[in-house]
Amino acid sequence: MNAKEIITELLALRRTPRQAVALMSAGAWALNSSGVSLEKALSETPQKVADILYRAYTEAESDIVWAMSGYNNIVIGAVGGKIKFRLKGTPDVIETLIKEDADIDSINIDKIDRDGRVRFLLETTRLLAKGINGQNYLALTRWGPFTLAGLLYGAENLMRNIYRRPDSVRRLLDFTVDLYLKYARLYIDNGADFFLLAEPTSSGDMIARNHFEAFALPAFKKVFDALREQKVRTALHICGNISDRLDLLNGIGAELVSVDYKVDLAKCREVFDGRTAFAGNMNPVAVMQKESPGGVAEACRASIARAGAGTGFLLMPGCDIPPTTPLANIRAMAGAARNYGGTGAEK
Repeated sequence: MNAKEIITELLALRRTPRQAVALMSAGAWALNSSGVSLEKALSETPQKVADILYRAYTEAESDIVWAMSGYNNIVIGAVGGKIKFRLKGTPDVIETLIKEDADIDSINIDKIDRDGRVRFLLETTRLLAKGINGQNYLALTRWGPFTLAGLLYGAENLMRNIYRRPDSVRRLLDFTVDLYLKYARLYIDNGADFFLLAEPTSSGDMIARNHFEAFALPAFKKVFDALREQKVRTALHICGNISDRLDLLNGIGAELVSVDYKVDLAKCREVFDGRTAFAGNMNPVAVMQKESPGGVAEACRASIARAGAGTGFLLMPGCDIPPTTPLANIRAMAGAARNYGGTGAEK
């Protein structure tokens, strides 16, 4: 089996010939491995950047290849928002675009593909898809609708209006669902076939379970329902501790749920076993960046053990790794996975 076939079996909750393993996004790391920042990459040729990404994910032995990850906020710039690049790492939104409800009507999401940076990302994705030639899923990670709403309107304003103006929040979420799907369609047309919604703003550290269920969950379901019609694979990652809402994630349309290091994988097995695949959960800084390769391998073995012997577990860092994470540590993660059978005992 090639890597894509292994992930396909994993998502179907069938046994795999070995333990599946992947990075989560890691676009800044992949580019930094060749001395290129996210901002500098946009001044290179799409072919050069596609080659860098292909080489980085191949060297990392990641079963999933990520299409231009780290550029989550580019779409906000494409619809008129203000963003700023860091020297290393992802660009930030520096000013909210939506101040009041009427501002939504002035945003033209049909012009996204006219943005030069978006066109660059799409062309690089197309070339990367050509390079991997169906051997891996080509995955896209972008902010999901709830986090997009917080970035466009301000996270504090979003949380406040859940209490004060819930209908306004629902209208905003309808808009961000449309924005996400419009953007996703462009990547589907250029070869992306696996979509991960990144949703840090819907973390248990940010929003209560009842509000998560009432506002975030319906927006996720709309996205996953639409993506399923496009016949692409779907995943959800929520940062922080979401132990109190894991049960809500079965049946929403995400084929894979990725969890942070704060979430116990044994609890995930209890909740998701036989229903939804799940992934995680090494600490991206304390383990993946700062540990020795031996320490990484030990942490990975512990994660596999906590996930249990059932099907549907993908070994993966608990979030995006820092750009300076050593390749030796990433390969130690891959090696730890490959020293296990599909979902059985250690070799």
